[in-house]
This record gives sequence, structure tokens and C-alpha cells, in this order.
Amino acid sequence: MKDRITFDANLKQLLGEFPKIRELLYEYGLRKLEEEDIMDVVVDKLTLKGFFRMMDLDDETQGILWEKIQHLYKESED
Repeated sequence: MKDRITFDANLKQLLGEFPKIRELLYEYGLRKLEEEDIMDVVVDKLTLKGFFRMMDLDDETQGILWEKIQHLYKESED
């Protein structure tokens, strides 16, 4: 059984272990980090919570995104 995903999960590790999450986060600002060519600089230090803050996601959007991430995680366990 895999470790549970938390808001403190390292973004680089999360993206490496769950490629579908990368696609999902693209809709919420990951693309912007790559376009601005800062992805390599911040991804090592950034947590999921930090990503939410950096992208200035409101509470409702964070909740929706968190549910989608949890769903993708559960799919990967099957």
C-alpha cells in the first residue's frame, strides 16, 4: 500500500509517482511554471499546499482539486 497523499507532499515526488496528476495540475497553473521556465527551480522545494498558494487558488478551487487528486490516487491503487 502506498503512503497517503497529504498537502505537505513534495510536488516533484508527486508528479514523478502519479503522471496523471501532472495533467490535472496543468489546468491549475503548472503550465505557467513551465512557460515561465521556473519549474526546475521551484519543483524540488514546493509542496502541494505551496503550489495552491503560489497559484493563488481559492478555498473552493483547492477543495475541488484536492478531490480530483484523491480520486486519481485511488485509481492508481487499483
